[in-house]
Amino acid sequence: MNRKKLLPLVLAASIALSASGCGSNIATNSRISEDNSVTATTTTAVTSKKETETTTSQKAPEILEQMVIGNIMTYTKYAITKQAEDGAVSGSAKVDTTREGYYGKGYVTGISKPEEWSVEFEMPQSQYYHVAIAIATDAKTKNALMMDGKRLSEFSTTGNGHFEIITVKNNYFEKGKHTLSLENADPKADIDYCYIKASEDIANISFDLSDPQLSNAASDENTKALYHYLCSTYGSKVILGQHDTVGTNAETDLIYKTTGKYPAVRFGDMMLQTASTDPAKETELSSAEKYAKDGGLIGYMWHWTAPMGSRSYYASETDFDLSKAVTAEKVATMPIEDIRKLEQEKKISSECLALINDIDTVSEKLKGLGEKGISVIWRPLHEASNGYFWWGKDEKSYKWLWNLLYTRQTQYHKLNNLIWVWSAQNANWYVGDNMCDIISVDIYDEGNTDGNVNSLLFLQSISKKKPVAMSECGNFPSIQSIADEKAMWTYIGQWGGNFMMNEDGSLSEKYNTKQQLQLMYNNNLTVTRDKLPSADKRLEDYKKAEEEKKKAAQTTTTTTAAVQEPQADTQSQPPQETTAPSE
Repeated sequence: MNRKKLLPLVLAASIALSASGCGSNIATNSRISEDNSVTATTTTAVTSKKETETTTSQKAPEILEQMVIGNIMTYTKYAITKQAEDGAVSGSAKVDTTREGYYGKGYVTGISKPEEWSVEFEMPQSQYYHVAIAIATDAKTKNALMMDGKRLSEFSTTGNGHFEIITVKNNYFEKGKHTLSLENADPKADIDYCYIKASEDIANISFDLSDPQLSNAASDENTKALYHYLCSTYGSKVILGQHDTVGTNAETDLIYKTTGKYPAVRFGDMMLQTASTDPAKETELSSAEKYAKDGGLIGYMWHWTAPMGSRSYYASETDFDLSKAVTAEKVATMPIEDIRKLEQEKKISSECLALINDIDTVSEKLKGLGEKGISVIWRPLHEASNGYFWWGKDEKSYKWLWNLLYTRQTQYHKLNNLIWVWSAQNANWYVGDNMCDIISVDIYDEGNTDGNVNSLLFLQSISKKKPVAMSECGNFPSIQSIADEKAMWTYIGQWGGNFMMNEDGSLSEKYNTKQQLQLMYNNNLTVTRDKLPSADKRLEDYKKAEEEKKKAAQTTTTTTAAVQEPQADTQSQPPQETTAPSE
């Protein structure tokens, strides 16, 4: 499913803000997978402008905070397999035995309508279940599983001619009878059996990070303190963030006007810093600085316009070839003069030099924030493995570029104010715990207000040592779904532009209604700007935690030494002379 979202709007000096985002689109993270080549597929669905100026005279609505408590569900062990041919078969559907590899008396083929095949299950308990079917096709096809006439999830087959298992994880079903069927059924698809199993995933979910540390050991204390705060709230609170129109605080101000609260995090974009003379490139940074001064947290992503050739971030709109930039030369920590010399000597490509020039430009902007004491939740090179952006050409080139960016910014530019966020789709593209601090995913599924716990569990499977976040979403999950599914994301970033505003700057309720936003921003589980501890308090808490950690380590060392001491003393004594007893 190739869905799209609009970019944050760029405010030009002499034109009104447009909800079209200057006509630019970003493709969404429409699918995440551990391995795109596997035959057993697990889907990730879960059932269950005009700039607004903030003035001192602006009055926000007074909204009472709601108490949100997750529903406690008991786990009842349950698993059952039913043969497709034992279900209700009618119309053009029929039982066949031609294809090899089936179980039972045969399989069902020729299904062209949902009502032509179904299987009924009796759920023993209201809880979460995994649903799976064994399906075979001779060509790649898209289909969807349905329960009680409602879609569970869309899926794709490999088309290799063999029966493969498609699993839709963590679906909530009430106790009682439920009917499984296929949506948009393909007559060439053969169904062998289906399987239901009660899920323990949510009951066993854990947010224990076991002493998390920033990947950059040289990070400044403010950044360490912020990371400590993010990790300490992980699993108990969800920090709310908002992506703002470049150069403005338009969306964050609209949130305040609507809910009476500001987002805890203002997310901006470095997109103008390397390929534009738009004055918004400067107001963007000043907007971030003001937000930080007012007590908010700052995050940045980078829609990196190709540094040479056709200037676009979309792979389909630029001829920039990342693979030509890859080099074995240790350029990440070299002065730019030495790198230019390598390019003149043809030891590196012009593509490589162009990349580093852009990295240096953006690094200066980030350094300026650091000099003002502002830590940045930094998410570059997002959504790489979907292939929509030039930095996602191939896994090897992408990892080389991440290494170059990380090393140059941390070691050469000494940017010790960054918390590095990797934006996931495919686990094979993970850059490693040593170059990442938070793992995140972008979710665009219009109208779906589930907590998206499957995506959270997927990220946790990549690394148990990092907190996970929903870095972008088309619409917020409902806070009740988050509580019920235990989908306690470190933070959630709501996308801006026409996902939030109409062209006249008023609230667009297409993706989030006014009521939904007000509940999301006024409850006991989410963190808004007014609930954030100050930078001084975060630093105080961090230092206290570090001191307690040291004391615990010393106590452990002392206890261990005390236990071992008698044995050590005995072994150190010289042999004792013995006297034979007198007769």
